[in-house]
Amino acid sequence: MSDKKDAVTIGVTLSTQIIAASLTMIAVIGAFATFIIDKREVGIFYYIIIGLAFILFVISIFLGGKGIDKARKGGFDGNWSLTETKQLFSWQSLTALLGVVLFSLSVFIGTEKTEELKKQINNQSNAIKIVKQNAKILSEQQSINILQIQELKESIKKMTKELKKIKLLCPTKNIVHLADSTKYEDVSNK
Repeated sequence: MSDKKDAVTIGVTLSTQIIAASLTMIAVIGAFATFIIDKREVGIFYYIIIGLAFILFVISIFLGGKGIDKARKGGFDGNWSLTETKQLFSWQSLTALLGVVLFSLSVFIGTEKTEELKKQINNQSNAIKIVKQNAKILSEQQSINILQIQELKESIKKMTKELKKIKLLCPTKNIVHLADSTKYEDVSNK
């Protein structure tokens, strides 16, 4: 009788340890999920896997509690049988193990967000190149405009020289209007 009682006690102890491990894994799932969601691009598949792992740990805790309760009730009646609790403890172990496997898989799901960051950096780099090209084009256009202004200045100087020559040829007439060379004011009567 004492050996049966010790065997059931060992089963209950193992069950409580699996319950403690399942509770710890639920906390680990929460911590890892926060990290993974923040640092990785994950899809619906991640949420399904991590959700199933969480549910399996909860089920494992429930099954362990049911097994411990059956062992307690059997022990109260003096029935220290392993057969009544064996199936519940086996399912508890399997669901906890499957939860660990699914959690382990979930860690590798998704891609790092650094790829998105690299894309943004490349886009910014391309935008900077375009701005530099536009600045170069504007600078070249400005150089062309400066050359055109210089040409216009030279043209004005040339016209001014020609105007002075015309004035020398017609000393008695004042040119009233520069744009219209046909209008002269006669100053000889003054």
